Amino acid sequence: MQTGIVDAPVRVAERRLAERRLTERVRRKWAELAKEQLPSLRQVESLNLGPDRDFCFAVDLRLSDILPYFVFMGDALARYSTLYPMGDPRREKTLLDTAISKMDEAALARKPVRYEAVTRLDGGRRIAFRSILLPVSENGADVSHIFGAAKGKGL
Repeated sequence: MQTGIVDAPVRVAERRLAERRLTERVRRKWAELAKEQLPSLRQVESLNLGPDRDFCFAVDLRLSDILPYFVFMGDALARYSTLYPMGDPRREKTLLDTAISKMDEAALARKPVRYEAVTRLDGGRRIAFRSILLPVSENGADVSHIFGAAKGKGL
């Protein structure tokens, strides 16, 4: 007979292992590194993210001016990014543009920022997406990079 007292922690542990959301899986890996101070980009890049890495990106805030300076972009995101710079009329709004729109908030708060919404991309496509933005520090104090993950699906 199951009482629910003993098996409740087991069910919670099973849910943690089987987390479906990309953003939560990536956030948990980052949190393991960020217990005492913000992790460095090298530490975050060394995480074993498996296939989730294809949906991750990193932006160097020190080199970003008007446009974000990407130092890493996973294959799945690179496929949907565009070669035209912001402001160019041939450029379309992408999932990545939507995901990085809260970068400043993550940098200033020095903590993860989740963002999920339904949005319309250029061309009229509607997508539901989730993203997570995680602050990273090369010196342990100042936020120098944002490491993030984003995934969406068409509606």
